[in-house]
Amino acid sequence: MTKPDTKTEATPQNAGVSASSPPGKATAMRREEGLRDTVEAIAIAFILAFVFKTYEAEAFVIPTGSMAPTLFGRHKEVVCDCCQLPYPVGASGEINQETGLLIGRIRNSACPNCRFVNNILDAPVFNGDRIVVNKQVTSWNRYDVVVFRNPEEPHVNYIKRLIGLPGETVSLRQGDVYTRNSADAEWQIQRKQDPTRQLAIQIPVYDDRYPPQKLLQAGAEERWVPAVANPQQVDLGGWPAMDNEWKADRQERSFAIEATTSQLNWLRYRHLVPSPTQLQAAASDLPIPSPLQPELITDFCGFNAERDNLSNQGRFWTSDLTLRFQLTVSDVRDADSVVLLELVEGQRTVHCELKPSDGSVRFHVASLDENGTLGERQLLAEASSDFRAGDEYEICFANVDDRLLLWIDGDLIETGETAVFETETLNLPTDADLAPAGIAVAAGLNAEVSQLQLLRDIYYRNDLIVMSDPQQVMAKPGTTEFRNEYFNSQVEEHTSPDFRNRQALSSCLRSPEAYAIRYSEIREDLVAEYGDDLYFALDDDEYLMLGDNSPASKDSRLFDNYSRPMRGISSSRYAVRDFDLIGKAMFIFWPHGVPFLNGGKGFGIMGHSGQGRALDAKKYPLYRLPFYPNFSRMKVIY
Repeated sequence: MTKPDTKTEATPQNAGVSASSPPGKATAMRREEGLRDTVEAIAIAFILAFVFKTYEAEAFVIPTGSMAPTLFGRHKEVVCDCCQLPYPVGASGEINQETGLLIGRIRNSACPNCRFVNNILDAPVFNGDRIVVNKQVTSWNRYDVVVFRNPEEPHVNYIKRLIGLPGETVSLRQGDVYTRNSADAEWQIQRKQDPTRQLAIQIPVYDDRYPPQKLLQAGAEERWVPAVANPQQVDLGGWPAMDNEWKADRQERSFAIEATTSQLNWLRYRHLVPSPTQLQAAASDLPIPSPLQPELITDFCGFNAERDNLSNQGRFWTSDLTLRFQLTVSDVRDADSVVLLELVEGQRTVHCELKPSDGSVRFHVASLDENGTLGERQLLAEASSDFRAGDEYEICFANVDDRLLLWIDGDLIETGETAVFETETLNLPTDADLAPAGIAVAAGLNAEVSQLQLLRDIYYRNDLIVMSDPQQVMAKPGTTEFRNEYFNSQVEEHTSPDFRNRQALSSCLRSPEAYAIRYSEIREDLVAEYGDDLYFALDDDEYLMLGDNSPASKDSRLFDNYSRPMRGISSSRYAVRDFDLIGKAMFIFWPHGVPFLNGGKGFGIMGHSGQGRALDAKKYPLYRLPFYPNFSRMKVIY
């Protein structure tokens, strides 16, 4: 309702007073009317906000790191002392989630890029992302990020990624998601149907834009090198550094080639991970005592690399990789010359051929034969592109979920569904997986590559709870009986039922053959002991929810079963009912602000409280001023 401006002189028609009313009384009535307008406006605003929140959308704050790196809970922003990579580290474990009181401090973090151990005790701490959730959802799709009520604590909201749909049985195999709709149906891998989503959730393995200077100065080897295949040199994955026509500019972090020979000139990535002894030497400005050795790429997650979680890091070989870099072809002297991209995945190798003379693209796959020799390449798909000599392009080649994808300058090269293949049994690593990525050029091309990055897909761990009776009512959470019962019910993917191999996998990462043998043994033991209990069977109104931060997420895999049976709810222990779904996460509208002044740390205005005392705001503040909005992380949630 529109009211006349109270500053306008009143008339009997719009002021509700007569022309003969005393001036003081008219003024008082105008003030009352203005106050009423204000109260009405505020009330209407609250009503509209309530209606919008109830039926349309709502804002949520992410408290923990179970969805990292997609969504950040309370965390610290760190810059590695060795390679200068900026990266986040989860800090929700510092506080009691119920009371908000400080219960401890995170002191150290291992960099996800170079594994250098950084002191982060006094690093700035920030609250979690604030997101908008769409509550008007008519259908739920696999891999949506969803807010739902905790089945055990309906007053608590969780946020996870939707993995399993009603009526399906879900199997997590070597980090990938497989489903079937009946016991006699074939398992089908579930790919991320939206390629943009797939690319958005890839996790960095190594970024050559941030070289590990402390390690290099101490004598460590570079990861990307000109190399020549030598199958006898197993310790470098068969790819020792050796001069060819690639020339490295270590200052600019680029490689250039003027290819004149007919043989392929390889630029190769070796996954060289320093040992604790080598890291300590570099931290002390001493020469490292021995050469770095390559190991398998694992599900190491830098967001968790702190305090007690270090022992839970990097247990499982992760083979779904994405290679991203800048490429310029300046001269083409042979129309048939190509730039060849290679990604190794255990028992097979995949190739992408880029032909700059006409922009054609070809995808191939080759598998190992029974003698361990790479067989003949099979053409999977062909496509055309705008890739030509003379321009610089961002190239992104992915082998994820048994599917090959290529982006050029952010545009997906369309091949339909032809660039796919199937993994029927376990795909186990070989020595080639120690150097799993390469770029090759033969005669007739001048090229330059830079900004080399290797990324990996999420590895969903097959950790779960197996109870003697699916409808068993567990002990009350928080009690000693519950803790014992929960511990005895846990089944971990890396552990044989008799616990002989509890730490075995992580000790095999530098020997792919040993890893393959041990993983196969553990898997065989688990299947023999638990059978179908390793799968997640969903009823017609049930969903399976998993966190992107698989090593540190209490999601569907690990839900307990105490309050639901007592409330007469018979849903599966690991399931989220359709009734519990609240909405889809849409947008990060307010990540933490970025402080400035005082060396980029701002000034603390409030200290933490905990354990009967408050910490000085100057030593460990809750908030920092001044700050500006963190526009780089205001984005759509995939």
